[in-house]
Amino acid sequence: MKLFLSLQSLLLIFSLLCFKSRAQHGIDPYRHWNGEVLTNDTCKLIDKYLKQLVIDKHFSGGLLIIKEGKKIFSKGYGWADKEREIPFTPTTLASMGSITKAFTATAIMKLYENGKLSLDDSLIEYFPGIPYDKAGITIHQLLTHSSGFHEFLQDDQGDYEKLDKQAFLQRAFNEPLAFKPGTKAVYTNVGMSILAVIVEQVSGMDYEAYMKKYLFDPNQITNIGYHFPISVHDTIAHGYRNGQDWGTHQIHFQEAGGGPYWNLKGNGGLEASLNDMYFWANAFTYQSVLSKENIQKMFTGQIPEDGTDSRSYFGYGCNISKSRRQTKMIDNGGSNGIYFARMIRLPVENIVFYMVTNESSINTNMVLPNITQLYFTGTISQDAASVQKQFGTPMANAIYKIITEKKPTDLAKELEQNKITVEDDMVLLEVGQKLIEERKAEEALVLYQYYTKTFPKIVVAWNDLGDVYQMLNEKEEAIRCYNTALQLRPGNQRAKDNLKKLNM
Repeated sequence: MKLFLSLQSLLLIFSLLCFKSRAQHGIDPYRHWNGEVLTNDTCKLIDKYLKQLVIDKHFSGGLLIIKEGKKIFSKGYGWADKEREIPFTPTTLASMGSITKAFTATAIMKLYENGKLSLDDSLIEYFPGIPYDKAGITIHQLLTHSSGFHEFLQDDQGDYEKLDKQAFLQRAFNEPLAFKPGTKAVYTNVGMSILAVIVEQVSGMDYEAYMKKYLFDPNQITNIGYHFPISVHDTIAHGYRNGQDWGTHQIHFQEAGGGPYWNLKGNGGLEASLNDMYFWANAFTYQSVLSKENIQKMFTGQIPEDGTDSRSYFGYGCNISKSRRQTKMIDNGGSNGIYFARMIRLPVENIVFYMVTNESSINTNMVLPNITQLYFTGTISQDAASVQKQFGTPMANAIYKIITEKKPTDLAKELEQNKITVEDDMVLLEVGQKLIEERKAEEALVLYQYYTKTFPKIVVAWNDLGDVYQMLNEKEEAIRCYNTALQLRPGNQRAKDNLKKLNM
């Protein structure tokens, strides 16, 4: 009997043979595929949970799970762009926030591995004339957040401030340190950006160009970067604040006249897809990005993170702590209050989780703990998504509790009595936006009045305070806040839109 096959059938058979051949030769068959990867019943259970979150809470983002170097879960949910109805998929680019620090640390370690620098090198070796109090700070101390640099520059005007390299260094070196280098470890964006400057200085290349040549190209990573100017081939997820379109980094770069600038470069804001993060994770699993010895250096706890009672240590560009099972956990997280991302490596279990979300109201911090519970136990015993006080730091939890339970009229005084010093404005932003989401207008007013007084040049704080005054029907105060936001960042569309609405 003769067998007749349609052209469609022949193409299907051919594609399956190619798929099998690519897999047999170690090439990821999903690299250029836009679909999902679900390989077992546990993954299907997780998928069911996330699908329900999309329906119930408008969850939006992507999840990647890698077991023993194999991609067992890779899927996007919700929208990359609601207005144009573009779904979030494994090829969608989204901001990873401070996970960028892991890339900067890896770039430094590659230079170290190639004999271009020493981890004991002092800043004076790279920056002659640096003030005496900073001259002895080492690369090791910058990598472990023990340098003494503050979280942000004084009078920091946000991620999109037009700040070039020389102006950034001048401000960083002229400002007083927060503590004596090497005496403790407190998270710092400034220190990581200085490391990115060192990458450029030692290599003679732009930060992104160096990573592309030495970290990305050798590991089949094609599309991690700041993506500005944007390529027509890129699908970049819009960020959403409680359902409202915040835009993208690229939109904000454009409004600022360019970017990335040095309040962000090297410490935050890189964008990646699930597909490329799979290759990035495996570059460490298979030791193709650095030697086994140097990966071990990166993933070894060097100094305890201040305020954690030694529960968390800083490695090089990462945190080292214990999982729920008391096994080693290598952790990176990041957020700008809109996008939330986290990568967790569990070497004992030989598994990696990466999640990124682009909707602030149901974000990675709320969802990934539930995913790991489902993966290891098949059930959610502590639902992080339903916890009202779910924040990224203990300080944010403490401030939320003070505001909602004590209801102070003077937050500065209350924080002083509780010995709480806020150096990172993102803590206030996280609490403030939670209060707005919960429609706690009076409590949000107290917080944002303190926020704008303490950090008077943070544009989002003035915009949020304007929103709070609108909730309280105080039109003139709202207009004042939006005008302040517009003065700080001319072209600020959020302020313009609100002023137009209020002046109608």
